[in-house]
Amino acid sequence: MSNDEIEYAQRMFPAPVDLGIAQEDRAVTNVAHGTRAHLEGGSGEADTQYWWQGGGPAVDDAVQNITIYPPTRGLQTQGDPFEPVKIGILIDMDLNQLLADWIDPTILAIEDALNEGVWARSPVQLVIADARGLPRENYRKVIDGYTWLVEQGCVVVLGPMISDNCLVVQDTANELGVACIGWTGAHKYASEYNFTVANGDIPTEGVMCAQWLAAQGHEKVGLFWEAGSSGKDYADYFRDEALRQGMSVVREVKLEPNPVGLADDLAMMRDLGVEGIYYGGYGYATFHFAEAFKAIDWDPPRVMGTAFMFYSNSNKWAEGLEGWHGVDQLGEDGANPNYNALIERFQKRFGRKTGNVVIALAYDTARAAIHGIANAAIPHPRWVKEGLEKIRWMPATNGGPGCYVQFGPYDHKGYKGDFLTIRELRGGELRFDGYHRPEWPSNNAAG
Repeated sequence: MSNDEIEYAQRMFPAPVDLGIAQEDRAVTNVAHGTRAHLEGGSGEADTQYWWQGGGPAVDDAVQNITIYPPTRGLQTQGDPFEPVKIGILIDMDLNQLLADWIDPTILAIEDALNEGVWARSPVQLVIADARGLPRENYRKVIDGYTWLVEQGCVVVLGPMISDNCLVVQDTANELGVACIGWTGAHKYASEYNFTVANGDIPTEGVMCAQWLAAQGHEKVGLFWEAGSSGKDYADYFRDEALRQGMSVVREVKLEPNPVGLADDLAMMRDLGVEGIYYGGYGYATFHFAEAFKAIDWDPPRVMGTAFMFYSNSNKWAEGLEGWHGVDQLGEDGANPNYNALIERFQKRFGRKTGNVVIALAYDTARAAIHGIANAAIPHPRWVKEGLEKIRWMPATNGGPGCYVQFGPYDHKGYKGDFLTIRELRGGELRFDGYHRPEWPSNNAAG
């Protein structure tokens, strides 16, 4: 062949680039904040009246390709930069004030881990897919968002959050073999590449709420459950436990996310002698309860599952939850040293004060991801999945002081211990009501 006929192979993909920001003594990130509002300003601050409401504006965007460098510890490398290991973030719902309270704690968790020496082989890059799906939008968006993150080379994905979307993406995650760490409490979300650092536990929530109503001495209760993948689980577990506790479910109502005739349903329950109310569902319907209770001038004892934590999503939503007890994940104020220290580090790092369950969930989820990567022999999805299964007794910022995160080959539900609590939102105050620690009836039996 003549020289002009010879073809030379070229790089198929761009070479890694060193951003030149690494520091000797600390991990450093290429952006000061993880969202547009706090990075650029001018979008308006959150109208946050209470500490537990989200720390961003109602409309915000996550920064793409956030890159975090480990400290160099004074080491001079041989010169060729290492490409970042990629962690995907799958946003599947409208987060409103909470987007910054998901992205920023994720950055902090990676920085903390790198400062501790958990991972030092390469930078870490957060790749964001804003792919909002069910129940408001189409199911396919979440699948496509997850698939795109896989195509970008992510070795683990944080999210989805909503139960429907977690169940929708489950088969795709198992097929493509990149682990998702979801926030769902759906017990059907459990398979080889699907993990949770769960924002609740749907069957457990139903049982907890029935036990709570029984402990208050109520005998006649009303049940609301919301249509969706987990609605019947909320209802079935509550109903069975209510009957076991000797209560009567006087009336049961199935709700759509935008409920019609809610005030009439409540009035019928009141007229039937209902003493206490339970709601289980996504939380979209809860937005309408306060107005309905006010319309019929009724303020009964009422309890709901972890949809209660929508109080952080927007101030208007918090107003709709007025008067409810609910399953929460924040422990007794000041009791969890990991949470307290996180909030202090967060304020120092990002220059803003916020504190809610999403801060803790985001931090714990990102910690699980980076420890899974560090436990892996190589940063490849299958090894990272096995690395997640090696996590034992990892400190949790969520829950009570005895809460921790742990996985195993057949145990992909991360939170252990006091990760579910009861709080009440009344008069604008989010009050800790207690850890839920049931006892056998025989404990109180005479003789």
